[in-house]
Amino acid sequence: MTNELDPQKIAQLLTQGAHQMDAGTVSALVNARQNALKRHFERVSISTLTQASGHSPVRWMDRLISRSAQPWIAAGLLVAVLIAGTSYWQTIQEQQIDDTDLAILTDELPIDVFVD
Repeated sequence: MTNELDPQKIAQLLTQGAHQMDAGTVSALVNARQNALKRHFERVSISTLTQASGHSPVRWMDRLISRSAQPWIAAGLLVAVLIAGTSYWQTIQEQQIDDTDLAILTDELPIDVFVD
């Protein structure tokens, strides 16, 4: 058994299948094809204009990371920033409490503590 595809045989089968479809389906397929071709040519003309102006039509982020992964990465970065910020804030709070405890124990409290 051969695994090679014969393009002429495929085209013949597709043509036979198209002749067996009803008129409504054929017209819907023709309209969809025309819309797809129109969008393709618009995209091609826009990309040729951007390439001619020196700008790449594909953003660098799209080349590095797939579109479906970008929101997850953004959410992960936001969570990481929030965790890092909370950790930093806690460290600062603990340091201030430690400084106040040390000042109380060594009787070196500033005058501002006693005056409201």
